[in-house]
Amino acid sequence: MPSYIQPSANRKFVEILSDGTINLNSNPLDEIELIQRGLDINCVEKFRLELRWDLQSFTKAIGTNTKAFERYIKEHKRLNVTLSENIVELAHLASACIDYFESVERWTTWLNTRSLQFSSEMPLTFVNTIAGRELIKKTVDSLNHGYNA
Repeated sequence: MPSYIQPSANRKFVEILSDGTINLNSNPLDEIELIQRGLDINCVEKFRLELRWDLQSFTKAIGTNTKAFERYIKEHKRLNVTLSENIVELAHLASACIDYFESVERWTTWLNTRSLQFSSEMPLTFVNTIAGRELIKKTVDSLNHGYNA
């Protein structure tokens, strides 16, 4: 997990992605093994539904497109390492942000609201890159410490 994403007490999303095999007491190497093995597409779809994101927004956020994602679903394939890592990072980011915003809906509203911190763009525009996820996390951390975003 990148250093800019601090572990959240809310590991629900990582538990969903691992089909319950990873929890707060798990060894960090278990998460690396999960990523290297590739995430199960059914678990990823459960995570997407928990976020209540449409397929196009989700696939853009993880660095793929809807056709490729639908092919994974149709063929019941595990995701590749890059997509798996992007999804696990998104799960950590979502957990930390939802800890602050207190609901998926409030976080999603914030992600879809233009912000000066993001050059008057929506934060969701930047979630598909490591630097974007880092900026989102830093911005939410700033909000948590009383700064405006």
